[in-house]
Order: sequence, then structure tokens, then C-alpha cells
Amino acid sequence: MLRPNSLRHQLGWLLLLVYITLRPCYGQAQQTVAQLAGKIDSELAAILSMSSSTKKQQLSASLVHHVTGLKEQSIMVFGGRREQLEEKLQQLIQSCENWQSGSSDEARAAAERARKFWSEIKSLYPKEALQLLPPLWSCPMHQELMKTAAGNCPICSMPLEPIYVTQPQLTESPIIGAEILADRPLEIGKRADLRIRLFFFDKSQPVALSDLEETHTHKIHLLISDITETDYHHEHPEAAGDGEYAFSFTPQRPATYRVWADLRPVRTHVQQYSVANIPSSTWRQAKLPENEPENRHAEIDGYKFELSFEKDVIHQRDTVAGKLRVTEPDGQPCRKLGVVMGAFGHFVGFGDDFVTVLHLHPTGPPVTDPEARSGPELPFYFRSNKTGLFRLFAQVKIEGKDFFPRFVLRVHSLQRLPRL
Repeated sequence: MLRPNSLRHQLGWLLLLVYITLRPCYGQAQQTVAQLAGKIDSELAAILSMSSSTKKQQLSASLVHHVTGLKEQSIMVFGGRREQLEEKLQQLIQSCENWQSGSSDEARAAAERARKFWSEIKSLYPKEALQLLPPLWSCPMHQELMKTAAGNCPICSMPLEPIYVTQPQLTESPIIGAEILADRPLEIGKRADLRIRLFFFDKSQPVALSDLEETHTHKIHLLISDITETDYHHEHPEAAGDGEYAFSFTPQRPATYRVWADLRPVRTHVQQYSVANIPSSTWRQAKLPENEPENRHAEIDGYKFELSFEKDVIHQRDTVAGKLRVTEPDGQPCRKLGVVMGAFGHFVGFGDDFVTVLHLHPTGPPVTDPEARSGPELPFYFRSNKTGLFRLFAQVKIEGKDFFPRFVLRVHSLQRLPRL
């Protein structure tokens, strides 16, 4: 008969064996870009000294394995650079395969091409990514979450992004400031042509587009609202000078308007908001309605928008699954939701302090086909660390027209159990 300690010992080894069998790629998933790059550096340095066909085959397989792993960890490269990266990674893999199977001259030429492609690939990454620094990993939607290894967010399942603890810019305070430049105060119903000036706080240097990373197809998102949080606009400015970006919108309210510039600086790889007020001749004349009742229903041009959550009551710091359902004017489910900035919709919430802003995105991978359609439901996750009322605006596109239904949500304080 097995003794209890011996039985537990054997069960432990059995569980470990099952775990290893079911998770064959677990170790690979933990490697950072820097770790993979170091291995590729070493393997490419040895590539010309290999003569044995068996060793060449092993080295080629190892290189392809590490390059493939790097391709899966390329979340720090965005926009046009991302397309270049994927193309050059594929060229590097092809060169490795040609080196392993070609003649002596062909192998040497393939090895030189591989080294060239690898040098170009490394230039596409932020320099911090290629250094063996102690990394933390955070969710772009839940930035308070920090993990010591790569993986997926336990809250919303999005891939965790690397944050390097040695960067001095990693702080809750924004590193970029903003100022609105206007020729005259806003007028109701008249288009306002404005500029926003972006600058670094530390040296007052202007912020160029190259200082920003692309998120959801744009580098700068301007979230604009009046003080009553009734008239909302989402604009993407164009470069118009040294650190200045031009945009326009038409105000519909006689109130103060505020702009939140949603940015992700290259320095930190962390989302931040730069806030600025638009000059107004009616500063603070309007105010938020007190005790506005919750409202999870909206109707625009006959289309009905219904907001629902898995929990009836939303508490602060509680991540709640929600969905927006869209119904056609004839009562049929709307399956014509078009693509808006790489997704089938977006959500922006403003707190009743006129300071807090939440920028939420639907679940699922980016939508790359501009002709794709979805509906009638749009799933997302809602979370707020602040209590109070939030005016939540959805943005969806139906048959080429943007709709911005407005909802009112209340976030309650955390429930605390009485002490015994």
C-alpha cells in the first residue's frame, strides 16, 4: 500500500506531466521581445560557421521558431511599421530556409540577406524593447493591472502589453500637455476651425506625429464634450505646423467645451489624456443636471439603441460585461453596423466631475475589412474606478452615417461587509 506522502508525491508529478502535455508552448509565451532577439542575434552570428547539414537544419529550425515567436510578440510596433515588420519577418524566415537548403554560394548569399533583414527588423522596434530590462505587463484597458509575465488580461482577455519599469516616464501623470488655439469664441450652430497644440511638459518641446503610437487607426483621438455632457464629438486632427493639429466641429450648446486628447506616447507606450478647454464667451454658464436619472435607451432617426449589462447595479472597480443592441426603424435587428476606426463601434464615458473620461472598445480582434458588417449586438466591458453618474456615448456607423446615442449610468460605491 502506498503511504499518503508517497501518493501525494506521485499525484504531484502526474499533474505536472499533464500540465506540460497540455501547455507545450507555455515557456515560449513567457519570452519577451528582448529575449527572442538575443537568441536570434546569437544564431545569426553562428550561421556562416555551420557546415554540417544536420547542424544547419537544426539551426535553421531554431531560427524559424524564434522568429515566429517574435512575430507573435510584435505588439509594440504599430501602423505602417507593423506592415513592414510582418513583411520583413517573412523574408527573414524565407532566407533562413534558403540558407539551410541551398548550395554553398546560395547559402552564403541567403545568410547575408538574413542578417540584413534582421538589422531592418530591429530598427522597427522601440530601443527599450530590445534591451534585457525587467519588464512588467499591463492591459491597455485595465492599466492598473500589472503582471510579471506575458499573457492575456484575466479581466477582458486582451493581450497584455509590455511596460518597462526602468522608464522614468511611467507615471500616472501625463507627459504631454495641450492647448486649444482659436481665432474667436464658439458660436452655436457655426463650424469652428481650431487647432490643438501638443507639447512635452519636461522641455516644452512640440509633439510630432512620430512621438505618438497609433491606436485604432489614428495617432490622435479628440474627445469633445460640452459641460452638460450632452453634445459629444470625436475628431481626428491633421498636422498643421510644429506640434499643432487642425480640426473642426459644430457646437450645439451655449456652454463650455472641453477636449480630451487621447494619446499614446512612444516614450511610455501607455495611454494618456491631455485636457484643454476651448475658449468660450459663456464660460461655466451651463452646468450638469443634478440627479439625472439613469437611462439605458436611446432613439435616433428611428433606430433604437438598448444598453444592457450582466449586472443591474454597477460598482466602482467592478468589470462588467455589457452589450449595445441596435434595432432598425421597422423593428428588425440591425445587422448593418459598419467599421469605425478598426471596430464596429466605440464607447466614451464622461464623469460628472467633467474631468474623468473612459474610452472603451468592443471585444474582439481589430476589423481590417472596411466592407465588413456586424450587428445587432456590440459586446464590450465597462469599468470605472470612480463613483457617480457617467454620460456614456456610443459611436456606430450605419449605412455611412455616424450615430452617437447617449446613455446615463450610475456607478455605485463598493459594498463593504460589516466587521464581525
